[in-house]
Amino acid sequence: MPYAQCDEINIYYEIEGQGPPLVLGHGGNYTIDMWKDWGYTDRLKNDFQLIMLDFRGHGRSDKINQESGIGFGMADDVIAVLDDIGIDRTSYFGYSMGAMVGFSLATSQHVSRFNSFILGGMTPYEWPEEMIRAINISIEGYKLLQTDPDAYIEWMENLLKRTLSPEEKIDLLSRNAESSASMQSGLLDTPPLSNEELSRIPVPCLIYCGEQDPFYPGAKESVEHIPQGVFISMGGFNHITAITQSDLVIPYIKSFLDVVSERG
Repeated sequence: MPYAQCDEINIYYEIEGQGPPLVLGHGGNYTIDMWKDWGYTDRLKNDFQLIMLDFRGHGRSDKINQESGIGFGMADDVIAVLDDIGIDRTSYFGYSMGAMVGFSLATSQHVSRFNSFILGGMTPYEWPEEMIRAINISIEGYKLLQTDPDAYIEWMENLLKRTLSPEEKIDLLSRNAESSASMQSGLLDTPPLSNEELSRIPVPCLIYCGEQDPFYPGAKESVEHIPQGVFISMGGFNHITAITQSDLVIPYIKSFLDVVSERG
């Protein structure tokens, strides 16, 4: 299995498909499997060489503690994978946490490695209070998982207001609680971007977000400051449903990347 080294952390990745390279950056507490489960891999692999990685602290990559870095650290994970494969330039598609990583890359010294960015379900600005509360609740849950797994399952069922299936319980209990809590804390510690930073992004960016997503206002505003920014509003979708509906999202992605390719 291929791994790249970044800050002495092993970063797992997979390559599938043929065509122009496209990095896929998953959301928080998900893995490479997110792209497979929701149909992105099957729908994109005939047109692109898909480079899918498990960010640090996720999936088959090394677990992390608070000192291992989130934010820009995960951006470095992407560069380490590209270097390991030997790819000089690529496009990048990230959702939620993966989009946060994309914003970091787009405003970093590494932006010259990218032809374009597709960033969904995220704001580059300060997080809305609703999402901060949700992250803090999640962190408390992971702390409970470390000390009392049975109580954690009961807590999750009360939070979701339903009984978890045996498969869901196995998945939740298999998570590394310390690493997951560190990752969630790191998301809140990642500094917001300024409009001046966004104005210096030199490549095309497609930003999309569900209208019912708390990140929607910031995502929409960001394209007013990104010189080659395009915004897609997904009516009737929230933070979760806007990524699970790959049949609706992928046509926008392909159309955008076709235009980027034509521009050279």
